[in-house]
Amino acid sequence: MKIIQFETFLTNAGLRNYLFIRLRTDTGLTGVGEASLEWQEKAVESICQEWVKERILGCDPFDIESVIGGMIRDQYQGGSTVMTAISGVEIAMWDIIGKACNQPVYRLLGGRYHRRIPAYANGWYGGARTPRDFAERAREVVARGYRALKFDPFGTAWKEMSPEEIDAAVDIVAAVREVVGSKIGLMIEFHGRLSAGCAVEVMRRLERFNPLYCEEPIAPEN
Repeated sequence: MKIIQFETFLTNAGLRNYLFIRLRTDTGLTGVGEASLEWQEKAVESICQEWVKERILGCDPFDIESVIGGMIRDQYQGGSTVMTAISGVEIAMWDIIGKACNQPVYRLLGGRYHRRIPAYANGWYGGARTPRDFAERAREVVARGYRALKFDPFGTAWKEMSPEEIDAAVDIVAAVREVVGSKIGLMIEFHGRLSAGCAVEVMRRLERFNPLYCEEPIAPEN
């Protein structure tokens, strides 16, 4: 089996774009992978068409280790755009393998581990500004059955926060915790906006609310 066609599809989904890769083999099987990278989809697509395509055509989709490993070695420390392009191809290759073996890919990767996976609510607090706003929205979400909530209480904070800004964020988390109780999981989203020192100070203040985790408190390149 050989890969004979490589296509990319850039699609608009409102707030962002999504990039998909489709591989076709000489046996007629196709595989689809996603290579989206927020705000950089066109850059990833260019890498796919100008660099990845020539390295994937003619390859056996079962040879993931040599094909994907070879591209990674060729672009040592290539950065997020290159690695996103490569990952999209690998996903598509696994899709083909799953179809060829008539098996779901999760079985090829070791099989099922969990029977059920809990879901958490995200994006539920749009437009909320005050502790009361957040608390009312949180109450509604929990009433719908969610057992965990993720949210960003930091407004427009960037790198450093004044004592007043920290107090405001803490007040929001406190209001949410009070209304949902101790058995609902809270996940605090920072969006990578704070300096290391400020993030440590803020997380110490939030510790008493027992969050499940604090997501991306500092920039990913730190």
